[in-house]
Order: sequence, then structure tokens, then C-alpha cells
Amino acid sequence: MITQGAQANLNGKVFEEMMIPIFKANGFEIFNESQLNKDKKLQEHLSSIDKYVIKNASYITIYNEGGRTEFLIIYKERKIRVEAKYQASPGSVDEKYPYMLLNGIYKYPEKEVIFVVDGGGYKIGALTWLREQINNNWLDYKQKGKDIKLMSIVEFVNWFNHEFSERR
Repeated sequence: MITQGAQANLNGKVFEEMMIPIFKANGFEIFNESQLNKDKKLQEHLSSIDKYVIKNASYITIYNEGGRTEFLIIYKERKIRVEAKYQASPGSVDEKYPYMLLNGIYKYPEKEVIFVVDGGGYKIGALTWLREQINNNWLDYKQKGKDIKLMSIVEFVNWFNHEFSERR
């Protein structure tokens, strides 16, 4: 029997992995940041391609500690930080939304930030709060040059295919 916490971690990993085929279908190569840090040839390869995704992309959090987001999308000069949160049943993931948003505003170096939130188990008030803060330009994030979006997995797939489709 699997514990509730272990199941939540597994669900989150599966959720993240659902995004990989969308990237690949649009011609993006996928790399783990730890893999890139160890392999000089791979680092050189990145300079020869103009679209790829880095999994487990690091940044310094609002606590001045190392943190990671699920993906960093690179398309030519464009960099988009993607944080994914999945919650299928009541738990603590939705309590992380303020922390996630503050990191997005103050600590992610990229100007474009996408939060992909799904699963239906989050508190409705939590998701409503997050959406309102983004829509109402909480802490004047737009004046800091940030473009922050909140999406479900379906909205993300549609957005990504529209933005990066080879057929465009």
C-alpha cells in the first residue's frame, strides 16, 4: 500500500511528464539541468540549437536557497519559466501558491512565467486567490517586467501548440 504523500509525489511526477510529449511534438529537445552541468559537449550542443527545454531548472528562492521549477523553455532569445502544481485530493500543494507567486515575481530571472495548476483537489479559494493576484497585478509585477500566466494542463497544451507549432 502506498502512502498518501507518496501517491501525491507520484501524481505530480506523472503530471510533469505529461508535458514532455508536447515539447517533443513541437521539435524541442529535452535536457535535465544536472545532465547539462556535467556534460561539456551537451553544453556546446545547446549553442547550436534554438529550441529546447531544461527540466528541473534551478533558481535562488525568496529564502535565498536553491530551488527548482519543472521546466525552463528556451526558444531563440525567449525564456519561459514553467512551474507545475498538481493536486488531486485535499493536501498542502495549494498552500504553496503564495510562495510560488512571490518567487515568480521576485526571484525567477525570466520575464515570462507560467504556472500550470491542475488536478481539482486544491481548495477553490486557493486557486481563486492565485488567479485574482495574477489578474490584479499583485505587487505590481507587470511594472517589474514580468508576464505571469495561470493555466490548466489543457490550457498550457493549447497555448504551447499555438506559440511553438512548426506549422505556424
